[in-house]
Amino acid sequence: MAITPTAHLSVPFENARRAYYADKTWPIELRRNYTSPTQALLRIPFEEGMYYLFRGGFPIAMSQWIFWTTYLTLYSFHKNKYFFLWVYQDFNYDYIKALNMGVSFGIASVLAYPAYYTREMVDLWPKERGGHCTWNNEYRKCFKWMVENMDGLGYNYLRGYWGWVRRYGVLYLGGLWIADNLGMMSNCNE
Repeated sequence: MAITPTAHLSVPFENARRAYYADKTWPIELRRNYTSPTQALLRIPFEEGMYYLFRGGFPIAMSQWIFWTTYLTLYSFHKNKYFFLWVYQDFNYDYIKALNMGVSFGIASVLAYPAYYTREMVDLWPKERGGHCTWNNEYRKCFKWMVENMDGLGYNYLRGYWGWVRRYGVLYLGGLWIADNLGMMSNCNE
């Protein structure tokens, strides 16, 4: 599976985007004066070091891995399971594909977004008295705590979810649509 070795590839882009927007909030004497996220991506390795682009990448890589594994697995399962709808029942293939993609995307994004949200929980949530982080600044401990406490429904783990869907949803849906049209999701039922 190509998902495991490539799950971390979006981390530098996310860190450069965050550095660009964070730079705007700093006092003028501390700013790096990035003009765009792309310029931040190009300047950071020389000014901060390559490690800076991969800092805090665990929740993003885990979210990507959970999302793509679930998304592609469910889509191929649904495509294999419901092939009779367009083969024997004469339903439009694109209509069935859109339904399968919508269901697969919905389930995969709801499962993967909490892993993405752990980064915000550790980095941006208010700290305890004395400035200490509840999870000792460890994303793994935060995600473990989140999974153990999800049944309490006391926290909204999908806060910011629709912003994430607007930012990435069209790209992910379009990417799978194109991959399917190119035959990358083909099987013996077609």
